[in-house]
Amino acid sequence: MAYSPTTIANYYIKEKAKFGKLTPIKLIKLVYFAHSWYLTLTDGEKLVDERIQAWKYGPVFPSLFDNIKLKGKIEISDPLPYDREETISKDDAEFLERIWDMYGSYNGIELSAITHANDTSWQKIYKEDTRDSEIPNEEILRHYKLRLVD
Repeated sequence: MAYSPTTIANYYIKEKAKFGKLTPIKLIKLVYFAHSWYLTLTDGEKLVDERIQAWKYGPVFPSLFDNIKLKGKIEISDPLPYDREETISKDDAEFLERIWDMYGSYNGIELSAITHANDTSWQKIYKEDTRDSEIPNEEILRHYKLRLVD
């Protein structure tokens, strides 16, 4: 089952905000990494039901960015507003915990640097001064499958 990016972000807020700072950029990147690894490990099944765009500061789910912007905070500790009730399955929650174990110790700037590295999906798609270039799931899958063999 694919979830909204806000549902995934709210999972991290509810489960992890008590352990340290969750900034907007960290949340956006965590959701991106979760979706990317989910695509890879399930051979194309989507975790998130929204297309990803290549913006100046990295990959972004536009609706998640808009929800975070509404909060207007540097640190997020309360769930983001969302009008759709979605329950994350036990298996998917365990998967999100593994993503946290991989990336949770990094801050937003460090996570952003990972998405900006050479040959990443963002780096291949991003064009200066654009904000709506889609990063196809196939490109994300290509990039992360290469990481499996590294």
